[in-house]
Amino acid sequence: MGATAKALTMMAVALPTMFAVIGVFYLATKALHAAFPAVEDEEEGDEDEE
Repeated sequence: MGATAKALTMMAVALPTMFAVIGVFYLATKALHAAFPAVEDEEEGDEDEE
């Protein structure tokens, strides 16, 4: 198998795998945000008050 064929084979495997991993992290992030929503801080802009 030549170098070009090896490179094309690796690209055909690695590129979809990369997008699958990105998709898994995207879905995990969405699920975690749904499970644990961020608590809004009421005093967010009042940093100089003591």
